[in-house]
Amino acid sequence: MNFKSIMLSVAESQADQFKNKAVEWVQSEEFQDELASKINAKIDIPFVSEDKEQIFFEKCVDLVADVIEGLFKGK
Repeated sequence: MNFKSIMLSVAESQADQFKNKAVEWVQSEEFQDELASKINAKIDIPFVSEDKEQIFFEKCVDLVADVIEGLFKGK
């Protein structure tokens, strides 16, 4: 194995580790709840309670997190 191959292998390994950590973070309940709360604070849906809005935005964030995971994993 030459130096270039070794460096490429190390870089690919680090990229895979980064992707796994990014997916783990985006899929975490803490991140999703915080993001949904921030969206809810910025967007008001008329005639819908804040609690119902929060549930709606949490579901939206969960959906987006699944899409992001699919993008990172090539699905």
